[in-house]
Amino acid sequence: MKKLLALLMAGIMLFAFAACGGNGEEETTTNPEEITTEAPANADVEETTADEEETEEVTEVVTNDEGEAVTDKDGDVVTEKVTEKEEKTDKTEKPSKEDSKKPTQSTSKKPSSTAEIVEYFNKAVNGVKTGAKSVKQHSIVNYLASPTKIGDGLSGIYKMLGGDDWLDGMLQSNSTGEATYTGSDIKKNFPVENESWASKLTASDVSSATCTEKDGVYTIKIVTKADAKTTTVKHGQGHNPKVFSVVLPATINENIPGIAKGITGDVAMNYPSGSATITVDAATGHVLTAFYDAHWTINFDKMATSLPFATKFTYTINW
Repeated sequence: MKKLLALLMAGIMLFAFAACGGNGEEETTTNPEEITTEAPANADVEETTADEEETEEVTEVVTNDEGEAVTDKDGDVVTEKVTEKEEKTDKTEKPSKEDSKKPTQSTSKKPSSTAEIVEYFNKAVNGVKTGAKSVKQHSIVNYLASPTKIGDGLSGIYKMLGGDDWLDGMLQSNSTGEATYTGSDIKKNFPVENESWASKLTASDVSSATCTEKDGVYTIKIVTKADAKTTTVKHGQGHNPKVFSVVLPATINENIPGIAKGITGDVAMNYPSGSATITVDAATGHVLTAFYDAHWTINFDKMATSLPFATKFTYTINW
């Protein structure tokens, strides 16, 4: 954001001097509860076997082959002690029981209405800020979203520099490549920048919300409504500042040097419709990928100039 602010301020100064008859160049850039899964516990089958042996000595009469009792020389019946073994086996098997902590599946059905999809989207992307191990930023690409509107005092110089092709090239050359964020850096860099949340959208903030499912993965696309020109909106207000890392008017106006402020006047911002597309693991509610296309226009009304910028953000989330 500091680099972005410095480039914007340099651009504003150049526009201001160009409006006074000097040469102006514009160069700018921008940088975009949970459902948990518990490991299953195995069903327990307990088998206990108690083998108890009891022995007992008994006296038995000795008999001959005919089964008659045998006597000794004194005529007494002959007996002998015999040890008997009694085996007792007590085998007890407890019945199998289902473990109540099987992997948690998404208990809610796939969101279908606009309100349901927006609520699900909010919960999913806000969870990135609080639960993701890391966020891999693949790219942040700045580009010119549509033709500029250049005031008469600047049009000649702007065309001489190369016009919209020149400005678009400057924006894209100041894009950002790969980076990986962990811990507090996720909060600082994952949309919305420097906020503890990633979305405060409501159904009234979106023009469309869709959710499709394939192979256990939801693809959710949110398209926001456009915001009118403003000098006061903050993150969490309007429509687009509730979900995108857009440049705020106060960020620019509070830093315009006095020498330029008298020429440019206050900068106003408006935010055309943007889109956010995420893929979500339906079983866990975890965001897998995120793609944002945010639009923001700087308006120098005093110089009759509007610069329609946009930024694309691409991320992969690691849990």
